Amino acid sequence: MAGEKEYIVTVNSGVDWTQVHEELTSGNSASGALPARAVEVIKLREINQRNTHYALTEAEAATLRTDPRIAAVLDPTLRQIRKVAFQEGNFNKSSTSIGEQQNWGLLRHISPTNNFGTSTSDPGGTYDYVLDGTGVDVVITDTGIESTHPEWQDANGNSRLQQINWYTESGVVGTQHANHYRDLDGHGTHVTGTAAGKTFGWGKNARIYSMKINGLSEGAGESSTGIPADDVSDCLLGWHNAKAGSRPTVMNASWSLVCGLDTSVTPNRVIGPNGTATITGGVYRGVVHSNTTRSLLRSKGLGSGQQLDANTYYYKVYDASLDADLEQLINAGIILCFSAGNQEQKIDADSGQDYDNYLTLTSDAFGDNSFRWYYNRASTPGSSIDKMFFVGALGASASSSTHDRKVYFSNAGTAVNIYTAGQYISSAVSNTNEYAGTDYYLNSSFKQVKLQGTSMAAPQMSGMAACLLQAHPAWSPAQVVSWFKNNAQDKMYSSALDNDYTVENSLWGGTQRVAYFPLKGQKPFGYTSS
Repeated sequence: MAGEKEYIVTVNSGVDWTQVHEELTSGNSASGALPARAVEVIKLREINQRNTHYALTEAEAATLRTDPRIAAVLDPTLRQIRKVAFQEGNFNKSSTSIGEQQNWGLLRHISPTNNFGTSTSDPGGTYDYVLDGTGVDVVITDTGIESTHPEWQDANGNSRLQQINWYTESGVVGTQHANHYRDLDGHGTHVTGTAAGKTFGWGKNARIYSMKINGLSEGAGESSTGIPADDVSDCLLGWHNAKAGSRPTVMNASWSLVCGLDTSVTPNRVIGPNGTATITGGVYRGVVHSNTTRSLLRSKGLGSGQQLDANTYYYKVYDASLDADLEQLINAGIILCFSAGNQEQKIDADSGQDYDNYLTLTSDAFGDNSFRWYYNRASTPGSSIDKMFFVGALGASASSSTHDRKVYFSNAGTAVNIYTAGQYISSAVSNTNEYAGTDYYLNSSFKQVKLQGTSMAAPQMSGMAACLLQAHPAWSPAQVVSWFKNNAQDKMYSSALDNDYTVENSLWGGTQRVAYFPLKGQKPFGYTSS
C-alpha cells in the first residue's frame, strides 16, 4: 500500500500478543482500531514478542494507537539514543589524569561514610576486596570496546573478553558487523574498565561481553557497525536463556533514549520519537497552565536539559517499547544497571507527585496517541523499578566532611534509587577516541582517561552487582537491588525539598542512598585455612 513505512507496535503487558498479531496479519478484526487489511510483518521478534515491526501508513498507525491493547506505535527511525557522559576541563578527584590514577569509587563505596571528607586528595587506605566477579558475566551495551586493552586480562594474562557473535549465540536472525569489536569513540571502553577492569574496575575476574549499539557515535562519523537497538534486548535475552542459569548476567546501559527541545521558536517545539510537535501548555501537579517555553517551564519541573547546540536541549524520555524489553530481561533474571541521565532533570517513580506532570502538544510526538509529553516520567513505571538500578552520580566535591553531594548534571527524583561515584572517574579508553586520553600508566601502548557522567556511575553499580552475584549466583534482580538498597548509607546532601528544580545539587524528593559494599577484606571469598 502506498505510504507504508516501518513501525514498532508494542502491546501492553499481559496482552495476548498472538491474537493481536493474527488480527493484524489476517485483516480480520472486530476492532475498528486495526487496519481492515492484511498487514505486512517487517520484523518478527520471536524471542521478545511484545514488540513487532509492521508496515503501516501514518493514518493506520494513528488509529492503531487507540486500541486499548496497544502501548505505543513508534517510528524506529526517529528514536534518539545518546551516551550519558561528557568531558570538560581538567578531570580529577585526584590531581591529574596522567600517571598512576585509580577509580576513586572503589575506595569510596567500601566505606560506610564519606572517607574523602571535603578533600579531593587520596584519603589513604587501600581497596581491599574478597570478591572479584568470578563466575559472573558482565555485558556492556555501548559504543564498543578496545579489545586488546590489558585491563581485560586475568591474573594469568589471558583475556576475559568473550568476542562472540551475538546473533549466532542468541538464535536471533541477523548479521554482526566485522568491526563490532572496536571502539573509535572510547565511551564503551571506559565504562567496561569501571565495571570489570583488572585495575580500575570491580569485577576483576568477571567475564566481559561487549555489545555495540547502532546509533551511539562510534567516532569518525561512524554509527552503524554495531547491533540495531531493536536487536539488543533480543540478542541479550536469547544468549542469557541459552546459558540455562549456569552463570548470572549483569547488563550495563550507560545511555538513554532522549527527545529534543527546540527553543529557537516560541512556543518551543518537542522533537520526539514520532516526530515534532509544538507545546501548547500543560498540567503541573494537577493545575493547568499555559507556559510554552523552557525558561518558564523550569519552575514546573522541567529540567535544565543536556545542551546540544545554542537552541536545542536533550531530555531523557520514557519509551514503551524499551520498557517492554526491560521487563522481559528482568523476568529472565538479568540484573540491569541504567545510568540516570545527565539532563539535571527530575525523574519520578509512578508514586511521585511529579510523575503525571505533562505538556500538551499539537501532534503525537511520542507515538502513544496522548498528545502529551510526561517530562518527569523518564523511566520504567510500575513494579520493574524495584528490580533494576537507576544510578545517579556523586560529585568529586562533597557537601560536608560527612556527606557527599549529587553532581550538578545528574538526574534525580524518586526513580533514581542509588548513587555512586560519577565525576572525574579514571578508567581505560580506546587508543582512537573522542576524549584525548593519556598513556595507560601500566602500558604506554594503551590509553586511560578521566570522564564524568552518570555513564561513569552506572558501571560502578554493575561491577558491585557482579561481585555480589559471585557470592549469591542464584539471586533474582529483586533480591540484588533490595540488598544494595538496604545496605546503602544516607550520606549525601538533601535540601529536603521536592520542587527546588533549579538547585542543581538537590535530590528533588529522591533517595539519599550512597552505594556501600561491605563484603570486603583481604581473605579471598571461599578461602579456608588448612
